[in-house]
Amino acid sequence: MSDAPASVRAGALAEGPEDVSPAPAPPGLVRSFVAVPLPAEVQAAVLAAATGLGAQLPDVKWTRKPENLHVTMAFLGNVAPARLDALGAALMEKLADRATFPVTLQGFGAFPDEARATTLWTDVDDPEGGLRAVAAELDEVVHGLGLATEKRAFRPHVTVGRCKRAVDARPAFERWRGQRLATVTVSSLNVYESQPGGQGSTYVLRGQAPLRAATDQ
Repeated sequence: MSDAPASVRAGALAEGPEDVSPAPAPPGLVRSFVAVPLPAEVQAAVLAAATGLGAQLPDVKWTRKPENLHVTMAFLGNVAPARLDALGAALMEKLADRATFPVTLQGFGAFPDEARATTLWTDVDDPEGGLRAVAAELDEVVHGLGLATEKRAFRPHVTVGRCKRAVDARPAFERWRGQRLATVTVSSLNVYESQPGGQGSTYVLRGQAPLRAATDQ
């Protein structure tokens, strides 16, 4: 059974593994995505800030596992494990010479917009353009492996919650505008398998492409 065509959304997207109701993958395939991982202390700080909005946004279902917070770079859908292995190896080669870079997590936003929010997220500021560059290289690798891509506007973010019925999140977001939650050094791009479960999906690391330390020559 072939896993092609797999749906890939290159870049930081309006949709990701935390934004949809997960279903078990067909036999022989695994539900997977590529993401920038976040340190545990940053995950905890982001989730604490997000769930603190709960009194103003009672209809939002917040991410239950802080360890699931990440910057989604591509959602792969259901893919054969061998193709995940190939993707991880190709990313390691592609990104070997790219230096680490900083990004800043700040404030909150929503898709499709703050007045009609269904997916809520923390904004990711990319001052050096490193995420854009990595997203472009990821897109090249994905195309090279014959995986289909669906272009979306690049908007790096960390999904923290979602709701079935749109809500006006503007009042809740107001006090967080421009507020920095954390600055993170992006040091790898990871390939994950998403395993659905009753208490939220569990993400299993299937591959890692480290970036070169900025001090390395």
